Amino acid sequence: MAGRYGIYFNLPEADYHADPALGSTDLKRLLASGPDYWYWSPLNPDAPQRDLTPQLLFGRALHKLVLEGSQAFSSLYVRRPDNIKRLNGKTKAALSPNSENILDGEDYDKIITSAEMIAKNPDLAAAFEGGVPEVSVFWEHFLDGEFIIPCKARFDYLKTRGIGDLKSIRNIYGAPFADACTRSIVNFRYDIQAAHYLEGRAQIGQFVRDNLVYGDYDPGWLNRVVAAPSYAFQWVFFQAEGAPITWSKSLSPGNPILDIAERDRNKAMQTYREFTQKFPAGQMWLSFDPVEELNINSMPPWFK
Repeated sequence: MAGRYGIYFNLPEADYHADPALGSTDLKRLLASGPDYWYWSPLNPDAPQRDLTPQLLFGRALHKLVLEGSQAFSSLYVRRPDNIKRLNGKTKAALSPNSENILDGEDYDKIITSAEMIAKNPDLAAAFEGGVPEVSVFWEHFLDGEFIIPCKARFDYLKTRGIGDLKSIRNIYGAPFADACTRSIVNFRYDIQAAHYLEGRAQIGQFVRDNLVYGDYDPGWLNRVVAAPSYAFQWVFFQAEGAPITWSKSLSPGNPILDIAERDRNKAMQTYREFTQKFPAGQMWLSFDPVEELNINSMPPWFK
């Protein structure tokens, strides 16, 4: 990267993930424990690689289509014909001469339909228009005003007055879709992501003034982003299995949900400080709890 901190347009996803600054997923792991974070982080030289599962491929493909358009999508993804049940070297070469990802026909069709539903929803029609996809921001967070923590965020879609975030969920229990989405926000702590991204968004004005902007961008548009008097974080959920339903909600500064998120975000950063001070660079993060008698009051309520 051109510099340690700033705004990056068109930064390769691999470069973003390789940077050891704390993203929202790192913060959620730190809430569990320091070793959980370290194991998956760039600090671990043997960190496992995340497999490209069909679910992950589906999500990436939909992001590409919704956020960047049909041309960008078609350059990376092709549909497997229904009459081809298994892929071999010959069929792969024929279907993806430029190493495109081959999507199952049903998944490919669902992606097209989901993108159309988002575009046709009058409340969402402009959610991913007039902005820039995949904008990365790297900044410093001062914990308790003194301890510097490097942070990062990668916005699905940055607009002048908001951050759009596209999420797919598989509603395996058949709950009303709004209920399934709110449970996902709670279970996966997407509120922490929103709080973290809004802090990243708040850095943009200073980075522009300091000329810490990298990659190709429209200066006029970026100046309008800086001049925006207010902004919010917006989720757009879509159902990845079954009917391609969509659901969207926003979080704005001052929402009490963000107060809860900031409380736990601060806890995660406290854990980061504790372990970085305890273990030198290059050393594995370990946690040792003393052996004590198990207390019945520590058991879950259903046990009693």
